[in-house]
Amino acid sequence: MGTVARRDTDDALTPQQESGFVRAMLAHQVGIDPDRVGPVLDLAAVGVVNNAWRNSPVEDWHAGDGPLSDGDMLRINSHTCWRVRQIIRRWRREVGLAADADIGRLDGVGVDDWDWLAVRIWRWLVNPQRLLPGGSRLVEIAGNDLADYSDHVADVLGEWAAAAEEQGGRHAAWRTAAHGGLACRHWWGTPTWPSLVDHFVTALDEPSHPDWDPDGQRRRQLRPEPAQVADRGALRKTLLREPWALQPAAAQWVVAAGIGYLRPGIPPLPTSADINTSTSRVS
Repeated sequence: MGTVARRDTDDALTPQQESGFVRAMLAHQVGIDPDRVGPVLDLAAVGVVNNAWRNSPVEDWHAGDGPLSDGDMLRINSHTCWRVRQIIRRWRREVGLAADADIGRLDGVGVDDWDWLAVRIWRWLVNPQRLLPGGSRLVEIAGNDLADYSDHVADVLGEWAAAAEEQGGRHAAWRTAAHGGLACRHWWGTPTWPSLVDHFVTALDEPSHPDWDPDGQRRRQLRPEPAQVADRGALRKTLLREPWALQPAAAQWVVAAGIGYLRPGIPPLPTSADINTSTSRVS
């Protein structure tokens, strides 16, 4: 599910080498403990949302004259990540895994359990009556595209469940988490989001900050700040905890100010020694 950057190599990686490579990416590039179930599955929720929700017919609902604005997408994407993470956490507890359990235990989770997780996420994502931040129902936004969207979500989640069956739950979770951590570094729910929020809120009060044009013109051209933005403490807290709670005007202002363009750089790829070490830990 999703794509994960791979080394330039003349030789195809064995499944064990690929797992070791993805494990090293999570540790060295994404910045989570790849050997604990909780952090991996939490980040996998972001990867699921990016593939199943964001990279879907939703793009047409957002583009051009579509009904979803940039501010809407900030709120809906973050809320969807939070909700899918809650579904996955509940499933994790039901299959008897603590957050600090060794990641290898995901390989012992049965196929039926992975299928059930996929079905539960699918049901929530495609529910026509799903209430989006802002008050609209999914069916009101999707219109005639609802069936195509539902099929897309089913395909993505079906592939994830199939990967867990064919390659093991650990590998499937690692790959989806790596996709979320690398492709969505500017999203709520990733390890980089808190520092991005601090950076953004700090820059708002520094007209000469490098994020603005050299003379601060772009900062001055922004519309007057909504109340939720003017209260910097409240803004920071909301962005960190629940961006979906932003009012529409505040969410649109935050996006216009460029929070979506603050994408932290990705650390260098793991060294061969790091990858070999990771591979040796994949049993």
